[in-house]
Amino acid sequence: MKLNRRVAIVAASAVLVAASAQAQDRSSQFRASDGTIVTVTSGQPAPDRYGPPPAFEQLDGNRDGSISREEAEGYIPLLNDYDYLSPHSNRISRRQYDTWVRTHGH
Repeated sequence: MKLNRRVAIVAASAVLVAASAQAQDRSSQFRASDGTIVTVTSGQPAPDRYGPPPAFEQLDGNRDGSISREEAEGYIPLLNDYDYLSPHSNRISRRQYDTWVRTHGH
């Protein structure tokens, strides 16, 4: 039984990777050998579904003057760019955030 589940997980992972490469909103269901149904959904929501970026103060939850990775989780587009914005400090300053908002047309 464990081997069948592993095979199903590997198969589902392969399908997920292949489906993700297509960059379309898609959902497919597969039946594993043990009868379990696995649903694989790929794609990303349109950027406009996130709404405008929040104020810096809303993301800086602990009020230390910077945004941590955990705080950036409050706005997914920022989290997606987090490593680019903070490669050395692992923090985003107010100036970096304001520049990011201006240059990304948010």
